[in-house]
Amino acid sequence: MGTFIIAIAGFAILGVGLIVLFLSLRWLNADEVAPRLQTYVAEEGSQGQSVDPALAVQNRQVSGSLMSRVILPMIRGMSDFLGRLTPARSMEAVQHQLTVAGNPLGLGAREFYGLRFAFTMVGLLLAFLFLRRGFDRVNVILAILVFTLAFLFPMLWLRMTMQRRQKGIQKSLPDALDMLSVCADAGLGFDQSMQRVAEHWGTPMGREFGRVTAEMEMGLSRKDAMRNMADRLDVSEVSSFVSIILQSEQLGMSITDTLHAQADQMRVERRFRAQELARTLPVKMLIPLTFLIFPAIMAVVLGPAIPQLLGLFENF
Repeated sequence: MGTFIIAIAGFAILGVGLIVLFLSLRWLNADEVAPRLQTYVAEEGSQGQSVDPALAVQNRQVSGSLMSRVILPMIRGMSDFLGRLTPARSMEAVQHQLTVAGNPLGLGAREFYGLRFAFTMVGLLLAFLFLRRGFDRVNVILAILVFTLAFLFPMLWLRMTMQRRQKGIQKSLPDALDMLSVCADAGLGFDQSMQRVAEHWGTPMGREFGRVTAEMEMGLSRKDAMRNMADRLDVSEVSSFVSIILQSEQLGMSITDTLHAQADQMRVERRFRAQELARTLPVKMLIPLTFLIFPAIMAVVLGPAIPQLLGLFENF
């Protein structure tokens, strides 16, 4: 009975293979193969002479790095699958965070979820390797720690990238407003001033000015383009600057005076932020002083006296 079932299964597999072979031979006819071969063979030689297509095969060179050819397509494939399972609100929130961070590595929301899934799988693998060594306390703690770090690392990296870019924009905004005011004093309009700053200043703020002018050239109004910039950056100082510029335009105020006032205000706020950071330094220095510097000082000062003290107490 078992031999009969195996024979039937073998004939079934053989029949399916013959059907697939027959369909493949019908699909691979000359009319369909010829257009595809045109991308691999050269029709004419370099000197105008005809070359045998079977011999004149074009050399296809592989371009791009391993990241762009292998790893990123794999991440995009996983991200497309995860994107179908992720709620739309979470996708929008992650996309906004990536926009604020300046789209690092050209990642979208789906690619970021794929990257996070890959890190989670690596964390699970490392945790499994630690637990395979044994279920003692050290291996369990290391497994939990490695998995937690791998799971949280993409979000921490994105948040740090956002904060770094926002701090850079806050720091460079007064200088950008000074340059805008100088261009406005020279007789340029506000749009031309932003374009000039974007051309000669390669900072994130300068690139954002260039994007604003590009959006206005594409047909958006100044109001919409400026608000888009405020939404992309998500910085309170930039939002305040955009609101004041739009109000000045509606009320008919001088853009030059507004830019001068805004530059002075932003410079004062930058000085206040520097003073606030300076006041937090004593608290931040407390931990290295307590755990690193004071023990070293005590070792240097009391170290030579320890043998004498031990000898003194041994006499009692």
